[in-house]
Amino acid sequence: MPTSNAFLRLYESDVRFGRIFASFHQRLNEHFEAINDRAETTNHYWAEPSRDMIALIKELDEVLNSLNHANFEVQFFEGYRTATVNCKQWLKRGGGSPVPEDFEQIEIIKYEPIFRLSNSSTKLRKRDTGIQLQLIGEGSYAKVFSYIDPDYGTKFAIKRAKKGLNERDLHRFQQEFTILKRLSFPYVVEVYQYDETRNEYRMEFCETTLRDHIKRRNDSLRFASRKRIALQFLYGINYIHSQQLLHRDISLQNVLVKKFDGGAVLVKLSDFGLAKERDSDYTRTKTEMRGTIRDPLLSSFKDYGTCNEIYSIGHVLSYIFSGREALMSGMDAASRIVRKCTAHDVADRYQNVLEVINDVEKLEATPTDAPA
Repeated sequence: MPTSNAFLRLYESDVRFGRIFASFHQRLNEHFEAINDRAETTNHYWAEPSRDMIALIKELDEVLNSLNHANFEVQFFEGYRTATVNCKQWLKRGGGSPVPEDFEQIEIIKYEPIFRLSNSSTKLRKRDTGIQLQLIGEGSYAKVFSYIDPDYGTKFAIKRAKKGLNERDLHRFQQEFTILKRLSFPYVVEVYQYDETRNEYRMEFCETTLRDHIKRRNDSLRFASRKRIALQFLYGINYIHSQQLLHRDISLQNVLVKKFDGGAVLVKLSDFGLAKERDSDYTRTKTEMRGTIRDPLLSSFKDYGTCNEIYSIGHVLSYIFSGREALMSGMDAASRIVRKCTAHDVADRYQNVLEVINDVEKLEATPTDAPA
């Protein structure tokens, strides 16, 4: 049954029953709003909606009873529970239903759940003051802040659209969240919640960018570590390609690094503002060529394809293995991979990321590589 995202979002943390709770919530709201209106005008609820409401209440009772028998205790908002009981007393199957003269308007709940599983809910700490944000990054469309969540004691990030964005750029910002929300992979940054009033969304915190991580450790970073970083980066790109997406803005700034104790790191792809469906022909005719690393063979963003993404991948791999932004030009195996990614003829390039992964996995450290 089609259900609005406005209600699905209220129950997105419940992967088992969230959709059915959202459906019930939406349908109850539609009836309650209509009944409130009729109570103030004609005091008569139409025949067909009356039958629908009777069927809805019966369906709701059956589902809640079934869940209860399966040992899932559902907390149903008391105001709505009372309203359904009262409505059941005066609703009629034929000829419409007279709304009682002593009918009291039903309080409509739109922005919080009316169903909760009692064994899966908890009370979060109440905050009386705002959370202090620290600016950690800024781009063309947005600013990124970090903060410590008082409930979890964990650092998160907030990406907030800049004020004054035109409709097109704001849509791109919102679309970035939508894309990231449906992706789930260790090497893609996680996002959690979009705030439409502020045009911002919460995301996992990553300490640095790939550029800064390697720059600060270039003299001591071993080849084996570089190879692991390169493969994580490639695994992430291969995943988004498997989801029929092209990133279209791969750069050293748009690859983040999450650090852990003991020196372990996770590479995280971010900044999906220019991403598009891989097989889609749709690109706005006025979309300018953007992205930090641009394939010189690409004349129009509309023609962007996998081989153009491979070109950007080559530049990132070159930096990972050399620590320099100039493309590698040696005769070693890593340089040959970079040259194939960035070949002047797209027919000579890798045709997909799996081919690149296969060659990078074969790379072996040499005595001269070890201290790199």
